[in-house]
Amino acid sequence: MPFTIGKNFHIIHMTDNLKELDAWYYDIFSCQRFMPDSYMPAEVRDASLVLIGNLCVEPLAPSFHVEGWDSMPLGRFQKRFGKRWHSLAWYVPDGFGDLYRGVVKAGVRTYGTGGVKQEADEPVGAVFTHPRDTYTQIEFVPGRRPDQPQARPSMSDPRFRPGWSPDWWARHHPLHLLNFSHATLTVGDVDKARDRYVELFDGRLLHEGEDDLSGTRSAFVAVGEDMVVELAQPLDPSLPIGVDHERNHDSLYSATFKVADLAAAEEYLRRKGVDFTHGDGTTLFTDPATTQGVVMGFTTWSIPGDPRPDWLDEA
Repeated sequence: MPFTIGKNFHIIHMTDNLKELDAWYYDIFSCQRFMPDSYMPAEVRDASLVLIGNLCVEPLAPSFHVEGWDSMPLGRFQKRFGKRWHSLAWYVPDGFGDLYRGVVKAGVRTYGTGGVKQEADEPVGAVFTHPRDTYTQIEFVPGRRPDQPQARPSMSDPRFRPGWSPDWWARHHPLHLLNFSHATLTVGDVDKARDRYVELFDGRLLHEGEDDLSGTRSAFVAVGEDMVVELAQPLDPSLPIGVDHERNHDSLYSATFKVADLAAAEEYLRRKGVDFTHGDGTTLFTDPATTQGVVMGFTTWSIPGDPRPDWLDEA
C-alpha cells in the first residue's frame, strides 16, 4: 500500500472533569504534558495531551459551558457513555490521501473535525472514521517524519525531538512500565475485524488465540510504528468484557501496560486507591470506578511475535 502509518498520536480518555483527570494522570503515572488544557471551538471540547513513555493520552471533556456542546459528536458520546476510552489516533507521515481513498473505497464513513463529512477526493485536515465501520473511531492525522516540519507545530510532540527516550518510566517510575502492550477493542466477529485491520490499515497479525482470563478469542494486530490492537471477541457474557460488549457493542474497551513486576505494580496502584476486578499471576484489570471510568490492564505477558523493544532497550 502506498501509505505509511506512523506513531500513535493519542488514545482519548473521555471525562466530565478535565482538571481532575489531568491531576490523576500526574499522580498515578507522573506523565509529561506537552499540550496544556486548551479549547477547540470546532469540536466544542477542552483537552490536553500527556505522555506516559511512548504512549500519548488525550484527556478530554466536552466544553460544558458552551451552548450546544451536547449536539456535537464528542458531547453526544459523553452523554451516552460518560467516562470511557473514546478512540485511537495515528500520525500518517506518507500517502495520507491514498490511505483516505482506500478507507472510503472499503465503505468506511469518514468525517473531518467537528463531525463534518469528508466528501471530496482529497481529505481536508484530519480524517475520522465512523466507529461502527472500524470497531471504534480512528483519527488519522497528516503527521510528518522526525526530520520534517510537524503538521501541528504548536503541539511540539516530544517523541519527535532528538534524544527523546521513554526509559524513565521503566527505570525510575514505581510502576516500572516496560511498554504500552496493547489497546483492546471488543468485537462481535474477530475474523472480520482482524481482516479489516490487516487489509485496510496495513496491519501485521502477531498472534491469535483464546484468553481464559478475559474469556475472549483475540487477534493481536500491529498498526503503525508502535501500537498493537487486540481485537477481542467475548466468549463468556458473564465476564467483565462480555458484559461491556453486551451493553456497549463494538468499542474501545481497555488499555494495557507491560510492567516489570506485577506484584509491585499492584501494591503501588492499591496505595493510590486503584482496585481490580480480576486477574491472575500475569495480568490484572482495574475496576473502572477507581481508574477514572476506564479499564486499564497491567501485565508481564509479552505478545508473541511483537517486534517492539521494551523501553529500556530503546534507551
